[in-house]
Amino acid sequence: MWRGLILICCLVAAPMARAHPHVFVDVTLTLETDAEGRVDAIEVTWVYDPLFTMLVLSDRGLDPDADLVLTEEEKALLLGFDLEDWPEGFDGALFAHDAEGALELGPAEALSVGMRDGALVTRHRRPVEALELDAGEMLRLEPYDPYYYASLSLVGVEGLPEGCTARIVPPDTDAADARVAEMGNSDDEMFFEEAKVGVHYAFAAEVTCAGS
Repeated sequence: MWRGLILICCLVAAPMARAHPHVFVDVTLTLETDAEGRVDAIEVTWVYDPLFTMLVLSDRGLDPDADLVLTEEEKALLLGFDLEDWPEGFDGALFAHDAEGALELGPAEALSVGMRDGALVTRHRRPVEALELDAGEMLRLEPYDPYYYASLSLVGVEGLPEGCTARIVPPDTDAADARVAEMGNSDDEMFFEEAKVGVHYAFAAEVTCAGS
């Protein structure tokens, strides 16, 4: 979906069209647990940058009075807009690993959409097979867009089970830039499509739990 508005970005701001990323998103992850304290879903909150917010509203003919307040009807029309048109093989911009390897996350379920300080805010939920966080083991969560059309900055981790803590690890952008340069950094959109450089710019949340 992020890529779907790149043409609009090109028309509105030509210099922006040659740069990556095009969209900037603040991310908060909230762990949901079952009655036994096992993680069974991850709620994802995305707060979009003001320019992308403007493009989305304009493209869909919403908020015509430009007061940055959405009616209930407009919210209903927008709900899940950023969960549409995911390309085949796209994992939804959230990756999870435990001690045994990658975890499979279920399809996204749209929860809400609204505005905050002039920015679109959306929430969706990704189910996961009930996961018990054993002492000393780590759950690693990485929100990122593989194609780096969107830059996702992890700003918070909430809903931690009792006795668990989360450490947010920002990317080493200098090292990422160097790695991308080695890969043949190009202004061509196909470079980002094929190289999938987003992983090099990924934030990570490292969740660990103390023993009982």
